[in-house]
Amino acid sequence: MKLYAHRGMHRIHTENTEAAFDEALRLGFRALELDLVRLKDGHIVLFHDDTLFRMFQIDERVQDLTLPEFHRIFPGLMTFDRFKEKYSSAPLSINFEIKDDAETLHRVLPDLKGFAQPIISSFDWTIVNEALFLGFEAGYLFKDLDQSEASLFPFQSQRLHLPYRGEALLELNLALEPYSGFELYFYTVNKRAHLNLLKQLPHFMGVFTDEASLRRAPLLSA
Repeated sequence: MKLYAHRGMHRIHTENTEAAFDEALRLGFRALELDLVRLKDGHIVLFHDDTLFRMFQIDERVQDLTLPEFHRIFPGLMTFDRFKEKYSSAPLSINFEIKDDAETLHRVLPDLKGFAQPIISSFDWTIVNEALFLGFEAGYLFKDLDQSEASLFPFQSQRLHLPYRGEALLELNLALEPYSGFELYFYTVNKRAHLNLLKQLPHFMGVFTDEASLRRAPLLSA
């Protein structure tokens, strides 16, 4: 079972920052999750949101900023280049979520090959298929368990990243019937009881978590 530190340990340090990832590694995590987005000047940075409002109460779109402008607002902002420099040689499983479009994927592709175990994910499933075609492991991010387009989409991999919102085991089993045989990863799981419930599902593979204490759960491999 894999246990991914979701945006690093962001309950202790600001999400998607060097301090958050270093804290996750210090606590024993060997799998990380992060978000990649492209700025106006083409730089790729680690940031989750489309705008700055949630974190800084600034009504500004990320894609309209240059790297120097963003750094003035957020001195702790981490670039993909810095992340690669620090962590690419480490024996880590790293989930790179593409937040915008396929151009960002293509800009980082040559460098992703230098990581030990890179995984690409996106809510845009065409990006996932493109990553798979290019030889990467990749996972389809779901916003809901019952997304209507899933019945028609040409999945090229059996790795799904699914939301968990406290559903009971019976409810989960019913919702997951169409995905029999798929590898199941869930976000964002922060309670030991929820982790124990999910472990009862067939083909359950791991979770993304904000909670450091889950690292001490039994039978972890990440």
